[in-house]
Amino acid sequence: MAQRLLHQYEVSPFAAKVRRALRYKGLDFEVRNYRVVDAGKIRKTISPTGKTPVLEADDGLVVDSTAILRHLEERFPTPPILPADPALRAQAHVIEDWADESLFFYDLAMRGWPNNIDWLKRDVLSHDSGFMRWLLYRLLDGFVRKTGQAQGIGRKTPDTVCREVAAHFDAIVALLGDREWLVGDHLTVADIAVASMCTVIERAEEAAALMRERPALLAWRERVDAATFAPGTPAAARATT
Repeated sequence: MAQRLLHQYEVSPFAAKVRRALRYKGLDFEVRNYRVVDAGKIRKTISPTGKTPVLEADDGLVVDSTAILRHLEERFPTPPILPADPALRAQAHVIEDWADESLFFYDLAMRGWPNNIDWLKRDVLSHDSGFMRWLLYRLLDGFVRKTGQAQGIGRKTPDTVCREVAAHFDAIVALLGDREWLVGDHLTVADIAVASMCTVIERAEEAAALMRERPALLAWRERVDAATFAPGTPAAARATT
């Protein structure tokens, strides 16, 4: 039995952040996957805010991916995922937050488009079954659309969203320059967070096409993946592994 149990929605890029960090630090863990219909149960048992993922270990529960990564860094500082230099640490924090709070909604908008929504539904509902899966499958379009419209990106035209995602990808490439990692001289939470988002946003065919136009972005992704996945993990499984 692993000492750590990760409570998660399997396809969540925030859960992926934590899984990548745990593997990078060489820490054993197990996962417990939840269904969409388990949201109420999660709030009553392990996360009063309903936020996931939640890491359960011998020192209690830690809620939210950013808090979990800081917790892991404090308890298991080697190999580090935060720079030692305060200015670089601040950069890593800002980039991680940008990935979590901005890039995530571009993912939601693009994957909610008619040509991408079926894959999103299969991902989100992979652990639901029976009548509730049937019902949620039919309701998810509206939920994704309303969420995107409320946040703002969902009110933009697809051409505008694609241009802005292209600008974000170009910014990642520019940040890298001739370096291997986004911040400093080793992999950090910035690389983990952005790569986790890229791994789900590329399930939108438009985002995947934009990535293929940027070899430097793909090369960086491969470096991050090599450091945070077990050897031989197929690319198709990296959003859920």
